Amino acid sequence: MATHVTRVWAGVDQGTTSTRTNLYDDEGHCVATARRRSVTTHPFPGWDEQDGNALVAAIEETVREAVASVPGAELAGIGLANQGESIIAFNRRTGEPLSNAILWSDRRAGGVVERLAGTAEGTYVEDVTGLQLDPYYSAARMAWALLNVPEVAAAAADGTLAIGTLDAFFIHRLAFGAYVTDPSTGSRTQLMSLDNLEFDKGVAAVFGVDIAMLPTMVDTVFAEPLPTILGAPLYANAADQLAAMAALGVVSPGETKMTYGTGCFIDTNVGSAPRRPGHGLMSTYAWTIPGEPKAWAIEGGVFSAATAVDWLVALGLAESAAQVGEFASQAAAAADHDLRMQHPLFLPSFTGVGAPWWRADAAGVFAGLRASTNRHDLSFAVLDGIAQRVTDVIDAVDSELGTAATLRADGGLSANRTLMQRQADLCGRPIAIADHHDNTAAGIAGLAAIGAGELDLAGLAARATFTHTVEPTLAPSHRALERARWHEFVNATRALDPPRLMDAAHKRTQEAT
Repeated sequence: MATHVTRVWAGVDQGTTSTRTNLYDDEGHCVATARRRSVTTHPFPGWDEQDGNALVAAIEETVREAVASVPGAELAGIGLANQGESIIAFNRRTGEPLSNAILWSDRRAGGVVERLAGTAEGTYVEDVTGLQLDPYYSAARMAWALLNVPEVAAAAADGTLAIGTLDAFFIHRLAFGAYVTDPSTGSRTQLMSLDNLEFDKGVAAVFGVDIAMLPTMVDTVFAEPLPTILGAPLYANAADQLAAMAALGVVSPGETKMTYGTGCFIDTNVGSAPRRPGHGLMSTYAWTIPGEPKAWAIEGGVFSAATAVDWLVALGLAESAAQVGEFASQAAAAADHDLRMQHPLFLPSFTGVGAPWWRADAAGVFAGLRASTNRHDLSFAVLDGIAQRVTDVIDAVDSELGTAATLRADGGLSANRTLMQRQADLCGRPIAIADHHDNTAAGIAGLAAIGAGELDLAGLAARATFTHTVEPTLAPSHRALERARWHEFVNATRALDPPRLMDAAHKRTQEAT
């Protein structure tokens, strides 16, 4: 009896919390999935690391497991989505890591940025890359590794060092030594010229990076596919948020997506020309697809989203993320608006505050706790803090565009009805919720199919479905009052950033003596 052959496209989403491979058929339906959780270690406070070899193994395992789960599956092509700003150093000849992967959320490179702040070199970096100095981007962590990891410094000296974003490492290991990245990922490094989409030699020199150590820049959808050890060619590579943009149909200027994962990242399509935004937003490149116009975007990141919810669970205050939503819903339902204005506030800033405030050293802050505060109140405060921070970014996007952005949401937390209602209320507009949450995988698989000539960008965008829209219910006057209270809170927390507290303590001690 003949076995039915199902042609499938693999979308590999190598994210912060897990590696996931989804298989999609020619119509874009997900037919299989496999997942491995990632282990993040914290050698010191503010340090976030992962084992590079374990990440490569997870990619191999999930691809093979997913394909094996579909009888008669024929793997036609692969797309790879990566974490963006996370980096790793490895031996160019052997492919073996010289360090752990240092994640995008890691804050150890703050001193590198501080030394450049306010200098002519720092201004040059910002002008060329379109990004304001911050340890969030890859360049500062590369500089830190070159200065502080002896194995990295030794490899730099003998010419065997490769250092870059994680995609370049994965491709080197999976595609027979190829060493490439794409502009959507390169734009997250703070080493790429926004205008010519190449790593800039002068910018790299500012960070002490020899441009020869970096991967070659190629199109997001490769002009020529790369053979791999996984049984099918690699057709596309992109930063995770930009792959999700494509899958969510954010292909026209002004369209905006909000992806609620470990953090929440808000990306707005701004068209076919580079844009250096104000309002605390970052510029990013979206994709290069043969036969399609170039696409740029602007982005703002809320660095702690699911991380904050998972933290409540880890503390034992809830059994699951779903229960956090239930508790928050009960707290919201039990209070009218005036009483809710007395609920605790939470700044979700375990790894600093991103756009539009950009406070790299900020830590999480609760305010307004009482003896009567219970886990329902804390759950509401955490979800409210996430929604408020996302609204900070949406307000900045609106100011940049001069009009209200059209909002689409995806990611695991977009299934939390309490959070999404709060988000719509604070933004004051409808939010279309994607029917499917794994849009990074769907996007990069679709880009792979585009690379094989089986799909185009319009066809990929048309696959996005939104059968549920959350409408705002909060009166504009109440929304304005809540946002004003939030702004007062955020501004007040500046004095509580750990370095400021320490400086104030030193000053007080000196005055006392």
